[in-house]
Amino acid sequence: MAGDAGMGAMTAATAAGSAGIGVVTAGGAANATGEAGRMVGMTAAHNAVRVRIMNPAPSPPLPLLTWSAEIAKTAQAYAEKLASSGNCLSLVHSMTPGLGENLAGYQGEAVTPMQAVEGWAGEEKCYTFGRFMTDDKCDMTCTMQQFSNGCGHYTQVVWRNTTQIGCGVATCGKGPSGGEIWVCNYKAPGNYVGQKAY
Repeated sequence: MAGDAGMGAMTAATAAGSAGIGVVTAGGAANATGEAGRMVGMTAAHNAVRVRIMNPAPSPPLPLLTWSAEIAKTAQAYAEKLASSGNCLSLVHSMTPGLGENLAGYQGEAVTPMQAVEGWAGEEKCYTFGRFMTDDKCDMTCTMQQFSNGCGHYTQVVWRNTTQIGCGVATCGKGPSGGEIWVCNYKAPGNYVGQKAY
């Protein structure tokens, strides 16, 4: 997996989708959360991370996230735009106003929602709790071993004020070198400098 900075509060512009790429979506009815196709299980994967936090344990417990079809449309459009470059590891944030964002690129493999979320959540072992980019700590040697460039993916997943998510995935490249780009957007965004995640 290639990571990004796990963007939250620093958002400024909207991204549009593009045509002509292999979008990884499946038809069929939505599940009870409203997720459909490849997104089934995404909300549960995020909530599993939010309920298992122990260092320190949030008090009160974090609220569970809910799925937003509207946010998912935004995330899917941006996944398609990124994938249109043909480079699964070219990850640049959309800067969509009012939304946080996690990105992940996978070369030569397809993953599940749980694997994508666990890739972001794996930064927890590199993270020392505190006020974001103030007195918290992120072991960059640790995150580099996970092909990430910081702990902001994890903090966005567990940000207390975030209540809704929507995600998308698109294929990029062809043949054995092809892969996927995953985008999750979060409302309200997290990663505000000087604030604690929870």
